Amino acid sequence: MDRYIYYRALVAQATEVQQRVLAMQQQLLLQTRVRCELKRRPVAEGELHTWMEVYHGIAVGFDAALRQAEQQHALATLIVGARHTDDFLNPGEWT
Repeated sequence: MDRYIYYRALVAQATEVQQRVLAMQQQLLLQTRVRCELKRRPVAEGELHTWMEVYHGIAVGFDAALRQAEQQHALATLIVGARHTDDFLNPGEWT
């Protein structure tokens, strides 16, 4: 299963968001072996960018590791509004 997490953050804090999320994802990769990606919409809406974190092949225990990493890297201090999470199954997981 893959996890997609999207949220908004101020354009003025884009460098800080990128640095913190990439550091968090590096930590998660080492801890859980889950492959991570970070994406951002190409055009800001007003003063906000929309960001997307992608986690491929998550397994049992990933949720706890992610919550701990989010807190450790203080992502909530940079996010405007809520973090939205969607999980998607890959074809071999559809049974």
